[in-house]
Amino acid sequence: MLFSDRRLASCALLAALLVLVTLSSAAPLATAAPAADSVMSSATRGFVSIADLATLEEHWHATQLGQLMKDESMRPFVEDAKRQMQRKLSGLRDKLGIELDDLRDVAAGEIGMGMIERQNDRAAVAVTVNVAGRQAAAQGLLAKIDSELTKRKATKATANAAGVALTVYDVPPQRDGDIPRTAVFFLVDDLLCGVDNRAEAEEMIRRIKGQGGDALSDVQAYRETMQRCFAEANGLVPELRWFADPFGYARAARSLLRPGAERPGKDYVEILNGQGFDAIRGVGGFVNLTVAGTYEVLHRTAIFAPPIPGEKDKYRLAMRMMQFPNGGKLEPQPWIPRGLASYRTFNMDLKNAFEHVDTLFDAIAGYENAFADVVEGLRKDPYGPQVDVENDFVAHLGDRVSLITDYQVPITTKSERYLFALEVKNEAAIAAAIQRFMEADPNAFKREFEGRIIWEIAEPQNDVMELQIDIGGLDPLGPAPGSGDAKPHAPTSAVCVTGGHLLIASHLEFMEKVLSVNAQQDALLGSGDFHQVDAALNGLIKGPVCARCFVRTDEAYRPTYELLRKGKMPESETLLGRLLNRLLTPPEDADEGILRKQKIDGKALPNFEMVRRYFSPAGTLVRADEDGWFVVGATLSKQPVQARAETGTSAVSTTVR
Repeated sequence: MLFSDRRLASCALLAALLVLVTLSSAAPLATAAPAADSVMSSATRGFVSIADLATLEEHWHATQLGQLMKDESMRPFVEDAKRQMQRKLSGLRDKLGIELDDLRDVAAGEIGMGMIERQNDRAAVAVTVNVAGRQAAAQGLLAKIDSELTKRKATKATANAAGVALTVYDVPPQRDGDIPRTAVFFLVDDLLCGVDNRAEAEEMIRRIKGQGGDALSDVQAYRETMQRCFAEANGLVPELRWFADPFGYARAARSLLRPGAERPGKDYVEILNGQGFDAIRGVGGFVNLTVAGTYEVLHRTAIFAPPIPGEKDKYRLAMRMMQFPNGGKLEPQPWIPRGLASYRTFNMDLKNAFEHVDTLFDAIAGYENAFADVVEGLRKDPYGPQVDVENDFVAHLGDRVSLITDYQVPITTKSERYLFALEVKNEAAIAAAIQRFMEADPNAFKREFEGRIIWEIAEPQNDVMELQIDIGGLDPLGPAPGSGDAKPHAPTSAVCVTGGHLLIASHLEFMEKVLSVNAQQDALLGSGDFHQVDAALNGLIKGPVCARCFVRTDEAYRPTYELLRKGKMPESETLLGRLLNRLLTPPEDADEGILRKQKIDGKALPNFEMVRRYFSPAGTLVRADEDGWFVVGATLSKQPVQARAETGTSAVSTTVR
């Protein structure tokens, strides 16, 4: 993917939800302690801040998902998933001898968590907790930590840094392949801090004392993302804030791997960094729950990617592809069927993307002129299509791309289906180019369906290289056509040029569903839930946008849910399934590329029809700015709830039935 670290936003939100599931009470907001972003280092590459745990928890329990998590039938899943996610997402117990549950009686205000990159050293993990008025509880937590680390045969020592007492634990390896660890704790100015690096602890104290050292709050990318979210929120105070430096986070996370644990193959992070994507200097956002009686979840995200001084094209190398012009209604085409899981559409300068993809293609291929050779081969090879890709194909494409997803039943690991629709300016020219491509492919077969020509593409018998592109905050595209083992009756992909669009579908039968007369008579444009989401989102962002997304979360999540019930979740090829697999795979298995064993007893989960009512429709809008992008998204409430005094939105008075 071009921007795999986009998952940091999803991970931050999952971390917040985990905190809500885990903790059950907190005291009123206290403000005496220093803000977490003024204590964390400027080298903090990932950061999450919860302003007031009590408020966040209250609003979480008011959401449909919060109610689902309290349903007795979900308890086995919730408990198992909570334990695994605690280990994967926080690592606090291994590093500091502390769990999120331990903060239950301690947090009186802000909780901050950060991953800090350190030169020539492992990244440090730091936690700050406002304990104003809860000093006794804080001392009790420190005693509990002492007991836990003593069981690990830690050596305890005390020290002093700028007049602040430090408690330092040196913890020996706990298992084969483990490393020695350090855990440092101190309490100053109503702030309880824990960090797994002594030098970092001393630097945190110097910042608290105003004795030098840049803080996260001094970092331009952090300030820009927070200020933009604040300006767009219209006074709505976030319950959770998060920030990530994508490439810095990737480096910091890699520093925590065991020596030799790096996976073989191409280093896509380094490839993207070298191709100019390091222009994305920061991503940060606000999250609110149960807002105005309209939104279950409301999130705003700013992506800070300022122009590079001296670059005539704003960015350099392949990053120049990232042009998504604002404008247009971006409403669903009239032939988009009502019955689908999600619909996404965005503007993109495809001609510009073609002009600047070559260096990225070459970097992935591993040699210069790889892209030029492919294009030249397609034009000149006597056994090929003999298509001039730029002039015969790209020149006739429009600037809008749409993607719809659905799934087949019964649910399998390959049930998810998708269809791309690329707007075209010259349908006849595109159809002619496609015909030449297909006639040169021995696996392609011509079909006719309701007066349209469809090219069916059977699965090739050899392995193929698959390149997935993740653009502008939109979700990854899922499995490519023809992936998987070839079977006599395996699904086949399909291509069709019709209605001013080039359609590319993962499954022939999905293409036929979209093109059928019945589907066009029952279009998404006539769907009430789509219009409710669309109306609710329009008041949440300023100016024209470059992308819109609509998701029926019950339909989108169903394949993953059913695979959990069948014990096949680790094999899932759905987008959500792959994300959860990454989150739930133990580090030692992830390092070695081992397929995760499902540890949740899916048989205990209720039938999906019993939980479907907890899922609401959602949507997202994206706006392209001069120095990045701004994203706003929301999940609508299904049931009316009491509106909060501060909405910060032009909320639509509507509920989803």
